[in-house]
Amino acid sequence: MFFLHTALAAAQTAGEYIEFGIEQGREGNVREAIDLFSKAIVLDTENAGAYYNRGLAKSLGGDVKGAIADYTRAIELNPKLLGAHNNRGFARASLGDFRGAVEDISKAIVLDPEVPEFYNNRGTAKSALQDFKGAIADYTRSISLNPRLAGAYNNRGLAKSMSGDPKGAIIDFSLAIERDQRYDAAWYNRGNARVATGDFNGAVQDYNKALILNAELVEAYNNRAYAKAALGDFQGAVEDMTRLIQVRPDNPEAYYNRGIARKQLGDISGAIGDLQKAASLGDRLSIKALEELGR
Repeated sequence: MFFLHTALAAAQTAGEYIEFGIEQGREGNVREAIDLFSKAIVLDTENAGAYYNRGLAKSLGGDVKGAIADYTRAIELNPKLLGAHNNRGFARASLGDFRGAVEDISKAIVLDPEVPEFYNNRGTAKSALQDFKGAIADYTRSISLNPRLAGAYNNRGLAKSMSGDPKGAIIDFSLAIERDQRYDAAWYNRGNARVATGDFNGAVQDYNKALILNAELVEAYNNRAYAKAALGDFQGAVEDMTRLIQVRPDNPEAYYNRGIARKQLGDISGAIGDLQKAASLGDRLSIKALEELGR
């Protein structure tokens, strides 16, 4: 998404408010930007650019419904404002309206079929609708328009993973990583795909890299623990689950998984403590595991 510069119309001061609003938005002053765009609208109620930019500012400020209303008004005033169609689709997707997102982004594509990001965005909405074939086609089109777009490779890899093609997904995640070595999500996603193919060593290496790039990617601790356990490294699994619990102390699955790993290490007391904690948080598998341990 981007702020749209608008040519100064007959209402010169409205144009100036828009320019000032754009400057404020770029500096991260969202509330000030919204006020300035609103002043422009008071002076020129037919200015599509003012509504578009205010919609973008509202979206950045978390007012997604307000953003959709502004994008809609901008489209009414200028149906060829392709950015408004794309951004309204993006906003609708954030509210879970993926069908609406596909419709809006498709309109943007009709207006300009050569923008790779539009296909990438529509592919993401299609994936959310589990239309993986359609999503893969959109990501492929996005890549054909911009072969350096790492996100499109990553997203196509996700669609392939979800459609049962982990080997194809690994290829795409690798292509994303080639284009952006610091793409932590691509490393993490490739780790998941490698787990699906049984390559647990490769998965651990990918999770290691993902966590080096982004220590806040806590899901990687959980999945790396799974891969380590599959390799018989139960101590490593315990260490990873402990890190996850430090961040998410109310996660029942983390206590359950650590309990099972501790059981494999012969730490029955530790296992019972973890399983009891998991059970207290509502994990039913832990209750069964405790029964097997005579508790």
